Amino acid sequence: MEPIEFIAPYYVSTAYYIFFLFVCWGTTLYYIGSGQQKILHAESSPIQGAAILLTIYVTYFLGMRQVSTDFGDMYNYFNTYRATGTEFSPFSLKREWLWDNLFATCRLMHLNPYEFFLVVEIVYFGGMLLCAWLLMRKNLWIAMLFFFLALQTFTFGTNGIRNGMACSIEIVALCLLFEGGVKRIIAFFIMIMAMGVHRSTMLPSAAAVSTIYVLKDTKNTLRFWFASIAISLVAGPAVTNFFASLGFDDRMSNYAVDASEMASGSFSSTGFRWDFLLYSAFPVAMIWYVTRFRRFNDMAYVLFANVYLLCNAFWIMVIRSSFSNRFAYLSWFIYPVVMAMPLLRMNLWKDQDRRTAIILFFYTGFTFFMFFVYYFGTTGFKGFDQYWWRRG
Repeated sequence: MEPIEFIAPYYVSTAYYIFFLFVCWGTTLYYIGSGQQKILHAESSPIQGAAILLTIYVTYFLGMRQVSTDFGDMYNYFNTYRATGTEFSPFSLKREWLWDNLFATCRLMHLNPYEFFLVVEIVYFGGMLLCAWLLMRKNLWIAMLFFFLALQTFTFGTNGIRNGMACSIEIVALCLLFEGGVKRIIAFFIMIMAMGVHRSTMLPSAAAVSTIYVLKDTKNTLRFWFASIAISLVAGPAVTNFFASLGFDDRMSNYAVDASEMASGSFSSTGFRWDFLLYSAFPVAMIWYVTRFRRFNDMAYVLFANVYLLCNAFWIMVIRSSFSNRFAYLSWFIYPVVMAMPLLRMNLWKDQDRRTAIILFFYTGFTFFMFFVYYFGTTGFKGFDQYWWRRG
């Protein structure tokens, strides 16, 4: 299979966000005038099948993109894949054995590098689709829009692909963990697979196990999340160095650099990221509203809420690390679930259609705004500075 050539690499992000801007806002216009709860009972709608087709299209579009440094680490993975042999690595919790074996397996199957990236995208978006199917099947279309338009989805589908792939495997494990029995055993097995792709997923795994066996509601985790902000402001560098010394992910030792020692741009910039904190606070508000104010006791939602709060609190405490967005992703990968589940699964309001449409509108708008701010003049709008507002 050959890569997609009809669009230049530095316009892929623009095409992705503009396309979903129209799709999401078209969906918003469809539901904004409704004062009912049709959104909770849309399982039989033909558009639910369209969600699967849309996932297939996006998977192919991003999986078969051209190799370019515009996608961050993609060029490094491209060269690594071409230099990889067909020798398999033994199972080990001290290294990403499954990721190494994916390279070897694809090489053994004589897949070219573009087909390898497509396999990664199939797992990446397939995990999201399976999660939406297991938890929000009644409205698969809107559930997948929440996934596609999350701030981090495009970035970890094209740059930090190993982290993204591991977290998509992890999210499937979380969907099965709360049910108990054989499914819980399968969930533990899937968690080990996720760690075999990226060891950092041991953090959400530990948070999930803590929720199942220790934390039964969100009261204490909400308190811990707020406390983590104060801890980060008062003793952030010391906490960052402490977590780096634990060695749960050897990359953290390299990322634990103060902003004064390293100048980074875009999503990799250092310092206390108030913009990221604001973005992370929206699910916290939703969790508080659903579990503490409305007192819905959905064990699946409590599990995802606690994992989000605990992992996001960890990120807040190491927020000054360079590339801190990679630690933020350990909570952000379930951001769409925390936001969408109450809207698509719980009877919150009499006019749930309208309120869900409003939330989707601002959710999409925030992502597009952040894309515009962080990528203007780099990947997303490269070349635009040559046009009318810069002429003369």
